[in-house]
Amino acid sequence: MARYPSQHGNTPFLWMFACAVVIGVGASSGCTTGTSRGDVASASSANKRPKRPSGILELHLLTMPVALNLDGAPGPDGVAVKLFANVGNATKPAPIRSGEIEILLFDGLLTDKNVPTLKPAHTWTFTAKELKGFETQAMVGTGYQLTLRWGSFKPKNDRVTVIARHPIGDGRYLYSTPGVISCSP
Repeated sequence: MARYPSQHGNTPFLWMFACAVVIGVGASSGCTTGTSRGDVASASSANKRPKRPSGILELHLLTMPVALNLDGAPGPDGVAVKLFANVGNATKPAPIRSGEIEILLFDGLLTDKNVPTLKPAHTWTFTAKELKGFETQAMVGTGYQLTLRWGSFKPKNDRVTVIARHPIGDGRYLYSTPGVISCSP
């Protein structure tokens, strides 16, 4: 799958950074997750955090409010997201140095309950090494600015939903909270 660096300079980053500063990463129900679905161990007290090879304990996803037109042809064909991860005992989002992250795109609005059972319209997969090229520093910590084209996918709805997930083994995943993006002009 192709990966594309940001083609809009710092515009997506500045918007997402402003959101992070105004609402604070973790202060909005649309930006954070405390536990993964199906990962009961992570719901335990903060003193008994699960041990994972990657060290990733939480994912935080900020999205642009509207889909992007990256190719100049009529209609949207991509999204911009900012990804943060709580790693190990770090108090701020820290760099991801092992494992992989998947960004899932769904057509329409999803509920928390149907995410694991639906097939995404598009998936982008990044290894920790690949993410390093998208790494940025912000007041809230280390993050990853991603501008992603969805290829031949054509939204049937006026919104798409984007979710980040991290495989934690045995077919289980750590999920971010879904981000909803408008596809309307």
